[in-house]
Amino acid sequence: MLFPQLPPHCVVIYRFQTLLYMENGINTPYQQSHNPISAIGVNVLVVDDDLVCLSIVAAVMRAWKYQVVTVKNPLDALATLQLGHNFFHLIVTDVHMLEMNGFKFQKRVQEEFHLPVVNEYLHP
Repeated sequence: MLFPQLPPHCVVIYRFQTLLYMENGINTPYQQSHNPISAIGVNVLVVDDDLVCLSIVAAVMRAWKYQVVTVKNPLDALATLQLGHNFFHLIVTDVHMLEMNGFKFQKRVQEEFHLPVVNEYLHP
């Protein structure tokens, strides 16, 4: 089985964490206990207009020791980034949002702030 017993809304975050393991030379997430990767000090901005999904993603990221700031819409997220874009290391955003979809938001973030963006698609 590719994923352990995770609810469907956690698969995207699980995939992201797996990518972090792979980038750091760890082949599988199960090897974490042998060579742990610390997320302490990694500041993540999570953007989602669905409060349930926002809470889920933030809780998972915090469980992995990321420092998380949550924002309910992309326009507020852009304003937050303008105030402290050097503070954040990563943006996690929903694809479907009312004010601006996740792909347009990703393009603006990458053009203006040069930060990595992970798009999510969650439905609890």
